[in-house]
Amino acid sequence: MPLTGDSTILVPVDVSVAEPPDQVIFDLLASVDLVVLGYYPVPKQTAPAHLKEDHEDEAAERLANVVRSVAAGRDHDVADVLVFTKDRRDTIDRIAEQYDCDAVVVPGVADAIDRILVPLRGDVNIERIVSLVGALLRAGDATVTLFHSVPEGVDPSHGEFVLRGAADRLSENGIDPDRIDWTLSEGGAAKRAIVDLAADYDLVILGETEPSLRDRIFGAVLTPIIDEIDTPAIVVRDIQ
Repeated sequence: MPLTGDSTILVPVDVSVAEPPDQVIFDLLASVDLVVLGYYPVPKQTAPAHLKEDHEDEAAERLANVVRSVAAGRDHDVADVLVFTKDRRDTIDRIAEQYDCDAVVVPGVADAIDRILVPLRGDVNIERIVSLVGALLRAGDATVTLFHSVPEGVDPSHGEFVLRGAADRLSENGIDPDRIDWTLSEGGAAKRAIVDLAADYDLVILGETEPSLRDRIFGAVLTPIIDEIDTPAIVVRDIQ
């Protein structure tokens, strides 16, 4: 099912720290339902129950403060869930599945969201990615660059077809073509190219890659990219 205004986006927030998350992402997602996951990291040698007993009230108050700030003036739902966890990535995967979230936010640093980078891997998950990009562009004034990398020795015409097709879908959905650009890279490493490009953008939208629930969001393809960029990211889940 394509993403719509009734879509649900998961936003993980580390409630072990007092500093609130960057509001710019929440502002960008004002037109969708949110699930704010307040997670409290538990060290490997510590029993979650003991840490929860000592810090649950503090963590719950921090999460409540975030939700109150996010929900103010919104027409869409904001749900929250608090988890003490030894495995943040597993928790994010589990909660995203439990709440049937369409996408997951990976926090980063951005003063404003003016330029969005969208790497596309062929036709994989492309309809859902383009649908979300369109919704975000309609909610603001940002521009988007669609990106595809073609391995050495591969005919670049298919990559160009993918990019032009995605750009056409955005235009058909009411996005001004002047706000849409695309870039085709030939012969280089896709991961390195995305990391390098991300430095010039305010947000990166990526597609989920792994076929299994475990590590679907933070899988072998996306993790090196997410770990190397400071830019906020949104991972669009490949829900069948």
